[in-house]
Amino acid sequence: MGRARWSGRLALVLGGLLLGGAAAELGARVLAPHDAADMLYSAPDNAPDGLYLTDTELFSVPRPGFSASQRSIGYDVQLRINEHGLRGGHLTEARPRWLVGGDSFTMAAQVAEDQTFVARLSEQADGDFLNAGVDGYGTWAALRRYERLDQELDVDGLLLVFFAGNDLADNARWGSIQEQAARMTPGEQLWRPEQGALHRWLYPRSLLYARLHMLSRAQSLARADNPERQRWASELQIFTREGRPVLQGLMRETRSALVALRAATDARSDQLLVAIAPPAFQVDETRLEATMSLVGLDPRSAQPDQVTDLVREVLDQIGIASCDLVGPLRAVDAPTERVYLAYDGHWSPAGHRVVADAIQDCLAAR
Repeated sequence: MGRARWSGRLALVLGGLLLGGAAAELGARVLAPHDAADMLYSAPDNAPDGLYLTDTELFSVPRPGFSASQRSIGYDVQLRINEHGLRGGHLTEARPRWLVGGDSFTMAAQVAEDQTFVARLSEQADGDFLNAGVDGYGTWAALRRYERLDQELDVDGLLLVFFAGNDLADNARWGSIQEQAARMTPGEQLWRPEQGALHRWLYPRSLLYARLHMLSRAQSLARADNPERQRWASELQIFTREGRPVLQGLMRETRSALVALRAATDARSDQLLVAIAPPAFQVDETRLEATMSLVGLDPRSAQPDQVTDLVREVLDQIGIASCDLVGPLRAVDAPTERVYLAYDGHWSPAGHRVVADAIQDCLAAR
């Protein structure tokens, strides 16, 4: 009798805990996300193991034949990499054939394959568009990948998505990236930081757990000596008045990369178009103050268009056709239809639709 009574009490306690946890999870999902949630959440931690292999020049390349799902808060996407290391299936014989280079905004692991701007362009525009995006790539890496793939696939044009958020910093680090890459054994699975099994399971599934993790991270970033805060502040200062000299310095290396890019496409008689992609806080003003404040920068000194304006100016000077995505994304972004994901900072399906339409217009106007 006593054992049955205690078993009943234990069941009630467990049931209460489960109901309380479910209620807390529901509450976490109802609450609006932090305005800098894309920085605090760190969605790249959810990338599937084995997606990238080491490369002695480029640091990393997608694994040919890879297939797995990438799950995070707000999406669960099936990724597939074809035999050429491109996101998508087997290639068609369609002409003209455009290679689309860039970083994670091009790879677009946050949305289904048929919803990416690359797939939409293949449906809407003249030709076949091939997704050669790789997380973390800058202009130099995208150029080298284009040179390799053009030898293999004989493409007719290169569409480069230049991400204003960190491509300038990535270009400035190109020398050190190559030094690290040269020490690697090629073809090995790219190492990722170890994470506990419980964290790996909960993090992309439980918004309550993610919010607690984000709160802890925000507290850590509040410390001026936090290395991650210092790195982000270094990258974001180019979007402030005080950061203009730093931006000018970074632009020298990026200009060299863009000159080399034009020379490479000219030598192959390939077309070239650079689409300038803005970070989420440049399009959504509600994110700007939170993003700057998170890393100790004064939001009042922000010049959100400073980077994209200068990149466009340099492209004009070099003679490279550009496609500005800032205006089209701003024109559509609204509380009822966000063009960036809340917890990720990459384009939502609506954002990819806007980008595909904008690029198609730019191609038609050439």
